[in-house]
Amino acid sequence: MVMASRAYNVALCRELMQAVRGSGREIPLRPGRYESGDTLRLPLRGVWPDVRAEATFTIEKFIGGGFAGQVYRCVLTSLVSDEGASIEGLTVGNVYGVKILIPPSRFARRFRDRIYQVAFQVPFSAQVIASACEAGVIWQKVIRRAAALEFGSETSVADVYAWFFDEGQQAYGEVREWVEGRMWRLEADTRLGERRAWRTADPATCGSPEFIAKRQFMWRFVRLLHRMGAGELARQYEWGTLKSQPNLLKRSGHDADPAAGLCAFDFRAGLALLPFLPMSPIDVWLILRGLWHGSLVQFDRGDMTRLRAFIQEHQDHFEGMQGMLDALERSETAYRRSMPDITHHGMRLLTDRSLRADVRAGLVTGYGCADLVDEAFAARLNGGGAVFSGFYLLGAIPVLGRFVRRCIGNGAYRRHVKRFWAERAYRHAVWGAGLRHRLVGWIRSGRVSDPRARRLLATPAWFWVQAFTLRLLPAGLHRAVAEPRTVWERISATWQFMRSFFRDEAFREQWLGDQVAAGYKDGMLSEAERDRIMQHVRDPFIIKYLRSLGVHFATLPVTQIVSVIVATVVLITKLVQGAGWGVAGAYFGGILLFFQVIPISPGSICRGVYVVALMIRERNYRDYLVAAPLSFVKYIGYLAFPFQMITTYPELARFMGSRWAMDAVRIVPVFGEHGALLEHAIFDLFFNVPRVVGAWCARHARLVLNLWMLMGVTIYDIVTRSCSLDVKSTTNLLIAVVVLCVLPRVLFYPVLKRRGEGAVDPTGVE
Repeated sequence: MVMASRAYNVALCRELMQAVRGSGREIPLRPGRYESGDTLRLPLRGVWPDVRAEATFTIEKFIGGGFAGQVYRCVLTSLVSDEGASIEGLTVGNVYGVKILIPPSRFARRFRDRIYQVAFQVPFSAQVIASACEAGVIWQKVIRRAAALEFGSETSVADVYAWFFDEGQQAYGEVREWVEGRMWRLEADTRLGERRAWRTADPATCGSPEFIAKRQFMWRFVRLLHRMGAGELARQYEWGTLKSQPNLLKRSGHDADPAAGLCAFDFRAGLALLPFLPMSPIDVWLILRGLWHGSLVQFDRGDMTRLRAFIQEHQDHFEGMQGMLDALERSETAYRRSMPDITHHGMRLLTDRSLRADVRAGLVTGYGCADLVDEAFAARLNGGGAVFSGFYLLGAIPVLGRFVRRCIGNGAYRRHVKRFWAERAYRHAVWGAGLRHRLVGWIRSGRVSDPRARRLLATPAWFWVQAFTLRLLPAGLHRAVAEPRTVWERISATWQFMRSFFRDEAFREQWLGDQVAAGYKDGMLSEAERDRIMQHVRDPFIIKYLRSLGVHFATLPVTQIVSVIVATVVLITKLVQGAGWGVAGAYFGGILLFFQVIPISPGSICRGVYVVALMIRERNYRDYLVAAPLSFVKYIGYLAFPFQMITTYPELARFMGSRWAMDAVRIVPVFGEHGALLEHAIFDLFFNVPRVVGAWCARHARLVLNLWMLMGVTIYDIVTRSCSLDVKSTTNLLIAVVVLCVLPRVLFYPVLKRRGEGAVDPTGVE
């Protein structure tokens, strides 16, 4: 899911969209998504009973969007029912989640639709077919009731109340329970081996209780979904997809029990599973299992025979739901019959006239939502025959096929094309509307600042030049090239931040307080943990830690600056020596790559020297036993002080490690989502695993240092025997080996030994 985290000028986006709506286009440009403060007026239909109502929602926040759709946190401000009966679960003034089944990203929408068309030969059904949307929400209701059998309460599955069709985006959607909660807490754990027995482990006694509890819940939930005939929906909760974990929240107020408050809330798949396109490790197994059961493609198909058997087995538990179950069967049947879906229908499409009529009706509905046809031509297509066949086959022609279809099937589009070429004023209005519509996306993604957006409005030619050139670059690089001034502003702001951080104690305290407040809001810290951290914010070691963190911030660009300088010098040298640009460029790139992969870099050396200098100046070895050696290691060195704080300030150490892991993993597309398994793996790799290794090394410090010294002496012997070194090089190598490999054994170990076991085990692991 794409999260909405970057601030931008909402008022400017709203102003641009207002101009787009007032442009007079024959075919309206639809919004990619809505803004906070917007009002949604939606015709609702209750899940069961099927009560119809007109509702008004005020958007509080855009939560994010993925392949399945876009999610908003909304307040229900009015609800008027046609029949006088209310929709169960909806109360004016309460907060709800509103999901519209169309991605906010154009790329995500196109990719999703292409995959779905290959799988089922139709537009994305849940977006455009009423029965597909209705089947999805009823399935969630039935699953919610079934979950009470497995977990003891229906609250283990989020409730869903209504569904609707949004005219603004031409897409169906649903209104569901807003679950206050968090993904998971990244836990400091030195007993990682216990996770191998996760199925039988007691979460309360494990080192990672929330991790184990979540995995057990998802495993049990997947088994339940398979037993009740919702096997394809179970893919949303298969642990091995590596990205299913965010679909399970932990409700607020259940921190005391790791297994309590878990809630499955997302049952809308975004991408169909094709046999030749696995998208995660577990997909390979799911594809093979599907093929074994005769399903070539998988998405959200339910097994109604198995569901009926499951309900019959638990008849008392599902008492009073017969009407809803009948509605599910009707909508499921209509949904499946609205698609060609040749992998399931097979030859029936050739022999079953009523099936062909239903498929045709489903396709025509999709054409209407995509503005390919108007109502008059849709009626002609529903009659079938050569008109429908020809129109359907036109869809196989790339790019041009869509244009021809719209010209044939949509009278408004024909008027649009005619006026575009015949009326200069209309042509300018269309261009202006298109420019503004695209600019909204640029502003949201950070491609343009507000002043440049307005300049581009005044110089459309320059906008269209960028639209076909710089727009192909990532958003940040696009802005850096088009607005070089922003690069200097960022450098200046970074310098001011580091300067204030290092020199101003109040600024550092404020920064830490803001970080802790954000961590509490995100569910990374409990209220008690937040309060304990803030109570110690003025402790001497915390002050020392924050000052050292400022130095660590300052060393961030050192390696990059040095690498560019060295690579440039080598590039120029090679060119002067007569080497070609290809050879010189290879040296340049190789040096840059070398500086990225070496374990100890110029930046980490600066960081390590600073920590060692502190240790010597204060004559304090104990407080730096972990931080000093780790500071010299690239990447991991930024966690040196969090590791050092584990025994004294465990909550702060875990929190800072968690923040680092979350920031680092965001660069990974799809799998880098907050709450996904990769986030936990990164945290383990850079926080928990070093603690485990450090604890072992602390218990075997003498052996480790002896092996380190032996390795250094061996390397020195091999190099001096195999290479013809002069006296100066041999001496330098000897000094390096003595400093790096011999002195730690000769000096460091005696210090550890004198300070006793408390110093030998700085990680706090018993």
